[in-house]
Amino acid sequence: MNDQSSTIQAFLDATAARQPTPGGGAVTALTGALAAAIGEMAVNYSVGRKGMEAFEAEVLPGLDELNHVRQLLVKMMVDDQTAYAELTAARKLPESDPARAERIRVALAASIRAPQQVAAAAVKILEVCDRVLNFLNPHLLSDLAVSADLAMATARCGLYNVRVNVSSVLDPTERQQIEATSGQLLSRAAALIQRVAPRIWERMQQAK
Repeated sequence: MNDQSSTIQAFLDATAARQPTPGGGAVTALTGALAAAIGEMAVNYSVGRKGMEAFEAEVLPGLDELNHVRQLLVKMMVDDQTAYAELTAARKLPESDPARAERIRVALAASIRAPQQVAAAAVKILEVCDRVLNFLNPHLLSDLAVSADLAMATARCGLYNVRVNVSSVLDPTERQQIEATSGQLLSRAAALIQRVAPRIWERMQQAK
């Protein structure tokens, strides 16, 4: 199991290896954690800076939110790998096993919930970027742009990992609910990045 204790090289080697985990879900969660971290850095350089005191009330809550999201996404790296392992194990049970269907159902739900939560966390990062970008040190705006673009990628990729599993959900009502939630998350993320990115570049041009 690769988690926050793994070195970068170990995680990359494990991801590149011919083995199922860490896979796209864990990589997506790590990407989201990086998005949150670089966003935190951009905010941290604006907190306590001379001339920025008037804006601290605007940016400090965002700093706390990004830190919380980063910790959650690191946890989701593990949750995604665990869910995949459990789903694989459940599907390998003999069809005659009376516990098989329920184990698959529970594991499948976890395999959908993990990447959907990753996507929701990415939307939160974009919301923070949207709120703080007008108050940040202009020299850190390119870092905030990295945060926002990585968050958008995280939302999109998280929902890819939902989509790959949702077709296995047997209950049509449940499947529709999952698809509706995924659509809402993607629409929200797209609307945010379309609003955030131009404003970042506009501020960067003004700061030259």
